[in-house]
Amino acid sequence: MNGINLVLASLFILITILVTSLVSQPNRWKVLLVTGLLFYYWLIGDKIIIVLILSGITYVSGCMIHSGKNVVLLSVLLLLVPLLLLKISGAGDHFNNYQLKVDIASNNWGSLFQIIGLSYFTFNGISYLIDIKRRYISPEKNFFFLLLYLTYFPTIFSGPLHRANYLLGQFKNIEVNDHSISRGLRLILWALFKNLVIAQRIFALINRLQHSEIAGGYYLIIGLLFFLYLYCNFSSFIDFFQGVSLIFNIRLKHNFRNRVYFSASRQEFWRGWHTTLNQWFRDYFFFVLSRYDKKGKYLDVILLITFLLIALWHGFSTVMIVWGTLNGLWIVIEKKFEFEKWKYPRVRKVSGVIYHLSIAACLAIIFISPSASFLYNKVFVQAAELPSNFREQYLVSLLVISGSLVIMDYHYAKAKDMRFEDYLDTKRPILRWLIYAKLVIIILIFGLSTGIDNYYIQF
Repeated sequence: MNGINLVLASLFILITILVTSLVSQPNRWKVLLVTGLLFYYWLIGDKIIIVLILSGITYVSGCMIHSGKNVVLLSVLLLLVPLLLLKISGAGDHFNNYQLKVDIASNNWGSLFQIIGLSYFTFNGISYLIDIKRRYISPEKNFFFLLLYLTYFPTIFSGPLHRANYLLGQFKNIEVNDHSISRGLRLILWALFKNLVIAQRIFALINRLQHSEIAGGYYLIIGLLFFLYLYCNFSSFIDFFQGVSLIFNIRLKHNFRNRVYFSASRQEFWRGWHTTLNQWFRDYFFFVLSRYDKKGKYLDVILLITFLLIALWHGFSTVMIVWGTLNGLWIVIEKKFEFEKWKYPRVRKVSGVIYHLSIAACLAIIFISPSASFLYNKVFVQAAELPSNFREQYLVSLLVISGSLVIMDYHYAKAKDMRFEDYLDTKRPILRWLIYAKLVIIILIFGLSTGIDNYYIQF
């Protein structure tokens, strides 16, 4: 597991708040830049030089594109090369033993570019250059201001992805006050509850089950657990850094729809899951190719290719190719049957949730399987078997996880479409403090770690 030490993260936040409060507003973005780069350096060391070089390429390319020079394709390729070398080599990947690896010369270039947040840095840089080409924005004149956008520490680790015109304006209005600190800390508390109590307990349970004799149809339990784990883990990590950003009065985009885990179709799921990444592929790949298909004959093919690229972003492996293809086919099939237009919406919703969770559990197993042969042997060859004394052995973990999931879902159901920090604003102060106390007590009793883990940081 990869993550951030809470003590060091808290120390960094406190120092940044203190220094920010001591300088005038026009200079506060410089504090975020310096402290953010120091935090980034603490995580990746001397490899930060590569990030600075790529930032320089982005800055110069943006100016050249704006002046009319046709260097968009070359600039995008230059930004993509390190990420492609990393993905092709399989360095740092979760699926190390089963990669379609390519030996690039005799050097491990993949390890050279094994940089936390490289994917998000690259995608933000590409969107910045393409938006300049499309005349949506003008290039940033101040290199260091652009560097802050590209390396902004709350987003560099796992998103959300942001367009330059969304963040740059907010960097000019940084403000730390009682309200911003309150809203930021409440979101950080919510993130700790989801990560330390739910996600890490599910992760521990998955590990124990994977080393047990579980097989056959029962193996789907691991898929369902991983599906829930991935949501709680990934969304909590983003919640944490959204909270950090809110402290400085910078509002990051919402990356997950509330209760996305209860989606009634795959289309509904993808509209609410890691939305900024999906929107990036939609705007900078799917729509670009779609313009050449004026009659709409090949939209399904373009959709399949888009999901394949999303899968390969996770890693160059046969497992990822299968996972991406199945996701794309699932969407295409749903569109053909127009599942979301069926009659009896209440029945469709309940049956849809069951249908989606069942197939999502199958895809989750594929996502984490070391190979297709391993998965086939586990599910179809070995006899269906649960670990002995399953209930007794895992009862405490299951009770804590189930109870915590109920609490999480209760608040999301009450919030509806509101973000969690906005939802708490609607509560009376006494109710807010009761929620805070409840979450703190649960974390202290049932939390498993002093660090906030992020499964997606490897991508």
